[in-house]
Amino acid sequence: MNFKVFALALAFGLFALHASAQEILTNYRTTTEKAPVKRGVAEARFLPFFDDFSHSDLYPDSTKWTDNNVLVNDGFPLCPPNRNGATFDVLDANGKVYSYAISNAFVAEYLTSARIRLDSIMEPEPRALTPADSIYLSFYYQPQGNGNAPEAQDSLVLQFGTTTEHQEFLFLDYQNYNISDIFAEMQVDTLFPGDTVWASVGCQPGLFTIITDTLTPMTQGSIAVPCDSVFTTVADTTWYHIWSVPGQCLDTFMAHNGGQYYEQVMIPILDTKYFQDNFYFRFYNYASIVNSTLPNNRSNEDNWNIDFVYLNINRSATDIDYPMLTFSGRRPSFFNRYQSIPYRQYRINPNSAVRENLDIDIANLDGIDHEAYYYYKVDQIGGNQHYTRTLDPVTIHPYREAGFLSCPEYGESPACPYVGELFTLNMWYDSVSYQVSHYVYDSTANPPMVDSMVYRMGMYNYYAYDDGIPELGYGLSNPGGKFAVKFDISEYDTIQGVQLLFNHTLNDANNKYFDIVVWKDENGKPGDEIYRLSGRRPEWQEQIYRFSYYKFDETVALASAFYIGIEQMEGGLINIGFDTSIDNSQYNFVNANGSWQQSSKRGSLMIRPVVGASYYIGLDEQESATSLRLYPNPVNQVLHLEGDFEKAQISIYDLTGRKVYQGEYQHEISVSSLNDGLYFIHVITAEGQVINQKFIIRK
Repeated sequence: MNFKVFALALAFGLFALHASAQEILTNYRTTTEKAPVKRGVAEARFLPFFDDFSHSDLYPDSTKWTDNNVLVNDGFPLCPPNRNGATFDVLDANGKVYSYAISNAFVAEYLTSARIRLDSIMEPEPRALTPADSIYLSFYYQPQGNGNAPEAQDSLVLQFGTTTEHQEFLFLDYQNYNISDIFAEMQVDTLFPGDTVWASVGCQPGLFTIITDTLTPMTQGSIAVPCDSVFTTVADTTWYHIWSVPGQCLDTFMAHNGGQYYEQVMIPILDTKYFQDNFYFRFYNYASIVNSTLPNNRSNEDNWNIDFVYLNINRSATDIDYPMLTFSGRRPSFFNRYQSIPYRQYRINPNSAVRENLDIDIANLDGIDHEAYYYYKVDQIGGNQHYTRTLDPVTIHPYREAGFLSCPEYGESPACPYVGELFTLNMWYDSVSYQVSHYVYDSTANPPMVDSMVYRMGMYNYYAYDDGIPELGYGLSNPGGKFAVKFDISEYDTIQGVQLLFNHTLNDANNKYFDIVVWKDENGKPGDEIYRLSGRRPEWQEQIYRFSYYKFDETVALASAFYIGIEQMEGGLINIGFDTSIDNSQYNFVNANGSWQQSSKRGSLMIRPVVGASYYIGLDEQESATSLRLYPNPVNQVLHLEGDFEKAQISIYDLTGRKVYQGEYQHEISVSSLNDGLYFIHVITAEGQVINQKFIIRK
């Protein structure tokens, strides 16, 4: 039986105090900005704080940042200090345009640090921090990159935050009492409306329930009586404007920055109010989408890239070098024309499919020269092909003086190593997949300087010119406009569908009808129509930057070059993904007024024809996320592995790429027979996932 009761407290003043704690928003452009943000009190990080985003995929490292709306990627950043960067735009974590986006400047997204201890450090011994410890925050930034340039009304902003903590009321904790027990304790035989039942011994004093029904010993059931108040610790953060820069195009930025693609910002922390155990900093961007007269164009805009965020003591305004050898830019493709090619087509003509040299950006971010060693490994997943290509050491000059390592006029270097072998030819396989691992290091440095770039590369059953990241969107303004991409096949094959990636626009205004069309080749341009799949609309996946598959209702047979693309049924930009980091404009064609012309836009349309007898796309070609933990690190006798990887295979390599251990996965590996130095552990799970980590042996 249910009874109506009122739960009250005598300590109303306490509740009123905590109910008043709320967010207060003020103009972000004032010198001192107060925007308290309620958050639970998280475990704090001690200095140093560093993130170059090279080990994150799509979203920022959750141990360093408290939000995940910015995109971590290697497509939008152009010539970053090292691989990957954090990109600010107008899209949420799922790739949708923020619903509050407007044509005037608005705050789009934040990148907020974890809680940082600026009151003290623990090593080499515990002590308090003061402004005399010369604490600097530094970072690199770049407007536009490979994406869209922010306008002058847009900006990138940095704020510092200080916090105060208090206890905030959450809810009352109740206990249920049988009505008969209440009568016995109160020594009454009837309870009338308006009577009070007080909390029992052991509960918070002053809590009670008011009865609203007449209750007798014949009444069955129980009454919920408040027993305790539950509170949580809340930190209110007040934010202070520290730095900002207005939007501009990349060309203007570079002209004012000595031709450099990125500018480094050095900010000292001098105000004593920041030297506490609840310090935060955050970046955010002001953005503005196009006005509502072009609804199909209201998509990803106003891009900023940041990299190398570093906060530490004992720094200075001249502390602009990092003792690091790094890879930068995109992961290099082994293929001469495509980013991915069907395995069957590769087998027919492997020599023309594979390029002679890889193209790799390598930088020395230190202030002195380093003698660098380089090698790469190719390991077939579930197959027998494994090889390593090792190069002679080269001198790499500091990046701020010489830029990326260059290639010699003849021969190879770590910036352009030869492709060591053609990929295996197995007539029984429909697809193959490889783990590619690049390493650059200087073992004479103390500690050793090393960087790795590990990724999955495969040949499945589709062609791809793009790398999977749409920095811009593409389409035509007029109904009936057509665009197409050229593909070449070496012998007879079939097309059964196509993968397309569409950008979200505000309210998905580009959800317009189109036809998918396949054309024959006619003197290097689209000719007669072969097939048409009519009446389609853009489709989006739940996760950002995932292709949608449009299956043909009949198999299309081809024996030579073909073109596949879209005819728009309605006017306005259809906003299909356009990868500007890889220029394949010579294979892109447009027909806006009745005749086909080569596209003038540099980039790659994100159209991937699926060929062969079955629909199998393969695993993500990216560095695998890891749940493997190694300890202790450094290790001297036994390396412990923490993670559930039953039936996985383990290999350990030294800095030269020599395999020093191989076996099945186990939780303890003796390394007592190995020499001191840096090693790489390589784990292949039963499902084909590849995990790579580094550890040091020091005895």
